[in-house]
Amino acid sequence: MKSVCFIFPHKVDGPTGGYKVVYEYANRLAADGFEVHLVYSGSIYWKQKPLKFKLTNAFRLVQTLIKGYSGRRWFNLDKRVKEHLTLSMNYRHVPKCDIYVATSPYTADYITQYPIENNRKFYFIQGKEDWGPGLKQILESTYHAPLNKIVVANWLQQMLSEEYSENSVVIPNGFDFNRFKLAVAPENRNKFVVSMLYHKQDLKRCQDALDALSLVKNRFPELKVNIFGVPGRPVDLPEWYTYYQVPDNETHNRINNESAIFVASSESEGWGLTVGEAMICGEAVCCTDNAGHREMSIDGKTALLSPVRDPKSLADNIIRLIEDDDLRVAIARNGNNFIQRFRWDESYRKLLELLAGNSKEKE
Repeated sequence: MKSVCFIFPHKVDGPTGGYKVVYEYANRLAADGFEVHLVYSGSIYWKQKPLKFKLTNAFRLVQTLIKGYSGRRWFNLDKRVKEHLTLSMNYRHVPKCDIYVATSPYTADYITQYPIENNRKFYFIQGKEDWGPGLKQILESTYHAPLNKIVVANWLQQMLSEEYSENSVVIPNGFDFNRFKLAVAPENRNKFVVSMLYHKQDLKRCQDALDALSLVKNRFPELKVNIFGVPGRPVDLPEWYTYYQVPDNETHNRINNESAIFVASSESEGWGLTVGEAMICGEAVCCTDNAGHREMSIDGKTALLSPVRDPKSLADNIIRLIEDDDLRVAIARNGNNFIQRFRWDESYRKLLELLAGNSKEKE
């Protein structure tokens, strides 16, 4: 097996967790001598769209091709990795490779129809992507598709097994311990400095975190929040928030090291990259109790968990850490120790073994 093609439903213009994970694997495969292709689809279900949509979409696709597109704008992709923006995900439009990897239900739906052996088809599942009517309509059929399913978390494997009677292989995501490091001891941090991710996706429930922090601010007027994200600064964000739009590596690491507490309020997560990155940097984590967070967040040990959609409980946990220095430091230290087990080298080794095993079947 010499060539691997990862297929995305669309391109993205800024940091996105799921794409970042695939890009990491792409870099490692390329460094090992594989021919690696990243395909971004310019359209989904083209034949089903009305003529007006087709014309508009074709025009936008041409515009994008002229302007240029690349994940290299926000991720350090290996120069040997090849990127393609295609009219669709139909087999005739994608590079011909030994292995194809779907990265979403949409791309899994297409890969299932490719006229190649099933052992060459993989489905990389990073969450339960039921985020809208289009995805919900095809999600169950993709889970039952004859694809080699890779999941990033134990809860996803359990879901596939119990709800869909489908097998899968767990390959946990790794973390970049060169990019993120503990530079300031938890004991030496200003306990009134908190950080969080800002995201517009409804599932992230960022407003819950903002509401919780307002309650904490009422209790501790000296509270400050470092908040980072891809969108521009929200117009109604109070002045006691310092907003960082797409911070570079050095800035992001500094944010995580000067903040004592990290807050995450998602309703659902496949994995929770930012929680793990905060742990690496020695922040004490307060997060919602969802399946993805539980992969690394053990209540009372590596994090304090609160029910989803409950800003008051989230605020209570933040206040608890501010008022109890010993607990805050213990949570930070335990989280930092626990997260060390999730390393890219081990994740990549497992992926390589899985791909190589299926390649031998093909031969």
